[in-house]
Amino acid sequence: MKRTTLPLFLALWAVMMLILGALNVDKQEIMLEGAMEAARQERMRDYREIWSGDAAEIQKPAILVGRLGNALYEYGGAACFRIYDAEGREVDRSQMTLGMACPPGTGVYSWQIRFDAVLTPQEQVALTEKLKEDTSWVYFTGTEGGRYTGEETQGRYCEVTGVADAEREIIYPKIVRYVYEDSAKTLMISTSDFFEGKELTTLRFDAVRISSALFSRTASPETMLRAWEEAEAKLDDLLEDDQPNIDSVVVSDDGSECAPLGGDIIMASSYACNPVRLTARALWPTALLTLLAAVAMALYTDKKQRAALARERAFSRAAAHELKTPLAVLRTHAEALREDIAPEKREAYLDTILDESDRMAALVEQLLVLSRLEASVPLERAPLELSDLVRQVWQPLELQAEQKEITVDLALEEVWVQGDRERLRQAVGNLAANALRHCPAGRNIRVTLARENGWACLRVYNDGAPIAPEDLARLFEPFYRGDKSRSRESGGTGLGLAIVRAAALAHGGSCRAANEGEGVVFTLRLPEAPRL
Repeated sequence: MKRTTLPLFLALWAVMMLILGALNVDKQEIMLEGAMEAARQERMRDYREIWSGDAAEIQKPAILVGRLGNALYEYGGAACFRIYDAEGREVDRSQMTLGMACPPGTGVYSWQIRFDAVLTPQEQVALTEKLKEDTSWVYFTGTEGGRYTGEETQGRYCEVTGVADAEREIIYPKIVRYVYEDSAKTLMISTSDFFEGKELTTLRFDAVRISSALFSRTASPETMLRAWEEAEAKLDDLLEDDQPNIDSVVVSDDGSECAPLGGDIIMASSYACNPVRLTARALWPTALLTLLAAVAMALYTDKKQRAALARERAFSRAAAHELKTPLAVLRTHAEALREDIAPEKREAYLDTILDESDRMAALVEQLLVLSRLEASVPLERAPLELSDLVRQVWQPLELQAEQKEITVDLALEEVWVQGDRERLRQAVGNLAANALRHCPAGRNIRVTLARENGWACLRVYNDGAPIAPEDLARLFEPFYRGDKSRSRESGGTGLGLAIVRAAALAHGGSCRAANEGEGVVFTLRLPEAPRL
């Protein structure tokens, strides 16, 4: 049999994940829009606080930039902001990498170290990776442990050499070094031509903290850089045709927006984040678990199919074996009759032909019964009292039991079931025939019927030889016999116990065989029904 189950299950799994992914992408897009809108509202509050404060007017945009940050870093996306004056001139913008620095003895992070103008995008990526590998670069203080509060430093400071804008309290760094009591280490050295022709200044700071918009727990710096560049490109597209205007709001389909904050300040904002990547990150545990489940179910189904095919082939071989012998006997005797055998043998030959024909007819009838039961052909269910049916089955067998000197003891409670009388009669009759066939002469058969926790339990004990453990589980298979010789002298069609099991399952019950004491017990369990 070709293995088609696994590809089918994998295809169904893929379709399911595509549908689930499509639904989740919409959810992620809504979440990103909500996060960006929350960031815009936060910037509005920052603007009101800063512009109502005592800082110099020229410093206020830079202070706002210091609070912008990347509102989507947790999602692996980038949020970019630009600040314009009332005439539409850009006065500042959010930074990819920004340091906040505390001048000596102030205890206030008033200066900014801006890296964007002096580092290429790839240098920004390298710097972010450096910050991620060693978080001691992210936060430096001149005191041992804790946040800097203006305490006297202990021979430690951050030294920044670069181009300083003292009026706005901004420095564009060429070199950033952390100096300790007995050592120093360099965070970065810029080779940018930004510094050509400009005067360099060296400043010392008691404490520094550095943040990067490329830093994320859920995405690599390269991925974050692409998101940042995409968000910046969206802002460029938004403002290409529409200059910032203090009296209007401009909104694009991609989520970019340009709107006045109030007064004479305008803020443009945009964001970029791949919702498909977010969906993949959100769904990968579900995808992995469902994939494993799909593979397990496929393998299990494949195993069941192979087992069913093996049973079908075994059944076909066994049926052919059972029919082959009587057919051969029929042919042999028919050929002998055609050759005008001696008159005194004709009657015996005809009797043999009739016997074998009857045996084949019985076998075919049993096959039909088994087929109907396994095909779930509707049963003619009706309330019936099971102990009465058991007695009706055993009564005609009393003579056969006496001839074998077998004692049959019946201990039957009155139990009602909802079932097909004819099918249950066949099942009980097959259990009885099996017991008589295998019980040695002079021994005992005990039949009990009792109610047990809502079940009608019929047990047939016989003092026959115990059954090998490897045969117990297979006794109810069609044509299976414990004696591997499959001798026809043992009687029966080989389908009796298979019909018992099929009838039990069709009625919602079960059957089993077990060795008990010096004999064997067969148990038939059926759901009990209310007594009429």
